[in-house]
Amino acid sequence: MGFIRTQVAGVGRIPHNLRSGDGYVANVLPKVYAAETDETVTTAELGGGHILQGTTLTSDVIYTLPTSVLIEAEWPEMDVGDSYCFYVGNTQAGAFDVVIAVGAGTTAVGANNSLSVPPQAGRMFVLVKTSATTHDLY
Repeated sequence: MGFIRTQVAGVGRIPHNLRSGDGYVANVLPKVYAAETDETVTTAELGGGHILQGTTLTSDVIYTLPTSVLIEAEWPEMDVGDSYCFYVGNTQAGAFDVVIAVGAGTTAVGANNSLSVPPQAGRMFVLVKTSATTHDLY
């Protein structure tokens, strides 16, 4: 599973490739982490579109995204300017966050972009291809 250009039909019912602003989420496959450990997210897990922390934590955990090189190898269909949305959920009832760390070649954009997901919350992230070898994360 990976970056697939989904065909959608708009108001005129004429199919076109999914593009920014269409607002569709398709083919979601949750990856549930059930241990209280830092994890390295694989491209297959990222491609599922839903990363879920499913245990009670006693400290923050860090989930590190794949490097841009690995993302490019897995999703060669991505063009510069294409984006990929994924959701990170933190179901635990305690006081600890799931923190997303970027892999090499990816930049977290925004001065206040903490990349943290608090307990009993979720956050949608957007990964944008900015060059042949780099991505931005919002």
